[in-house]
Amino acid sequence: MFLLLVDKICKEILGQKFVSVIEFLLKNADKGGFITLTQDEICKLADVSKPTLSKIFKTLETKKILKKIKNGVYKLSIPK
Repeated sequence: MFLLLVDKICKEILGQKFVSVIEFLLKNADKGGFITLTQDEICKLADVSKPTLSKIFKTLETKKILKKIKNGVYKLSIPK
């Protein structure tokens, strides 16, 4: 129940697509936090437009939650 409430609040604050992309990244990251997919692949798999994904990635990079290593390789750094 608690996690459902948190999910609902996050979707209200950040928006459905933002939360969906974060969930997608978390599910597709390896144990080290690396995601090896291009932005085009993520757009297709996560059903999100390129401009929306770019905006989300920029926000996550600004907050130092996501770091682009090179094209097709990203690193999630979840704050503790």
